[in-house]
Amino acid sequence: MEFGSPMSGRTALVMVMGCVLTVMGCREDRNVAREPDSHRPSKTTSNRIDTPAAVRQNLGITFVNVERRPVRSTRRIPGQFEFRPEARREYHVMLPGRIELLVRQYERVDVGQPLFHLDSPEWQKMQSDMVSTLNGMKRSHADLAVAEAKVAEVQKGIAFLEQRIASLAEANVRQVELEAKSADKRNTLPRLKAEVEAARTGFDAAHAKYDVMLSTASSMTGIAKDDLDPAEAGHVHLEDRQLPWRLINRLTIRAEAPGVVDRLSVTNQGWAGTGDLVLDTIDPRALRFHGDALQTDINLFRDGQHARIVPPQGGSIDLQDTIDGTIEVGFQAHTQQRTIPIYLLPQTLPRWARAGITAYLEVFIEGDTSPVLAIPEAAVIRQGLNVVFFRRDPNDPNAVIRTEADLGISDGRWVEIRSGVMLRDEIVLSGVYPLMLASSSSGEVEKGGHFHADGTFHGEKDK
Repeated sequence: MEFGSPMSGRTALVMVMGCVLTVMGCREDRNVAREPDSHRPSKTTSNRIDTPAAVRQNLGITFVNVERRPVRSTRRIPGQFEFRPEARREYHVMLPGRIELLVRQYERVDVGQPLFHLDSPEWQKMQSDMVSTLNGMKRSHADLAVAEAKVAEVQKGIAFLEQRIASLAEANVRQVELEAKSADKRNTLPRLKAEVEAARTGFDAAHAKYDVMLSTASSMTGIAKDDLDPAEAGHVHLEDRQLPWRLINRLTIRAEAPGVVDRLSVTNQGWAGTGDLVLDTIDPRALRFHGDALQTDINLFRDGQHARIVPPQGGSIDLQDTIDGTIEVGFQAHTQQRTIPIYLLPQTLPRWARAGITAYLEVFIEGDTSPVLAIPEAAVIRQGLNVVFFRRDPNDPNAVIRTEADLGISDGRWVEIRSGVMLRDEIVLSGVYPLMLASSSSGEVEKGGHFHADGTFHGEKDK
């Protein structure tokens, strides 16, 4: 070819690739004997390329399986993982005091694990008020017992007098004095019964006040009422013994749910005011996927539609490591973006799922839901007027077969493949471009060949 002659960009790229491969081939040890003819591909495998393990590693060749997918009824929506609202749990203090932290940031905690101590003067004051309330309840018990005893005493006196009056009446003897005493006692009985009702009212009020204070202490401390006073229902607290709430010198706040410590808003031994946030925990697995669909497609989506979360292409994430589930359509659209939110709540999560990671949501909408054989769009490449892909030889895992693609409808990520493959066949995903260049020569299809371990390609014409 003369210098300065016109040359297409594709032909130039092929020639550059050939030069690079030739230079790489020159690095072979010259003492190595020429490859025997038995290693050369036969004339019957004109579209076959040898790709041993070393070649696959050097060229970064990866494979993906042919799947059955409802390509015709799929809509792909970009989005990202985010924490569900219930994933975060905040721990505030209801009483002011000094904080002693017991956990570190990003430490995993379990239910019931101590998070921090609270040394609060307000808690000592509340204990003093509870002692006063408890003593008042004890007095109400005594007042009620005295009032009931007075009524019983008067009733017994009336009964005794009536019995004597009846005995004297049988002897035709009338005792006016006894009758007067009996009448006086009957007259005092309503007043004494009213005193009993008053004492019972004070009794009930004292118990209600103590119960309210126990509930308040439970809310302030996070400790259950039964743990603060386990014998309250049976009035055993009236005995002379120490109740659990009287033994608490400082409060210990415990984790209410498993998670990871996210933020520490107070330094160790720092002071926190009433209602201040001390720390919060978050459940890293409490995720949902949030995608935004165009408002013009709102009639295509409904609650309960089957969908699938697929990872982005490239990197170390397996393209087929997907998450199935059903969607929920948001009830409020975005005015500025002209989108409608779509949510998927996965039941299980792969290792790569993290809050903030972007992915795609494939929603199977109304229409033809019959699954068809499909391969990723990234596995096919256009060569002139033809579209080709490379299928792993089922009989030889160290070889691939160049195949012209008979494609159908695409959803933007997967494309229907109508012939040339079977379910579970392995298709080259990464490394398609080097294979395409290697299988071409000056714009014409090379009739088979093989790679050396250093990445150099040799066709059937090489001797």
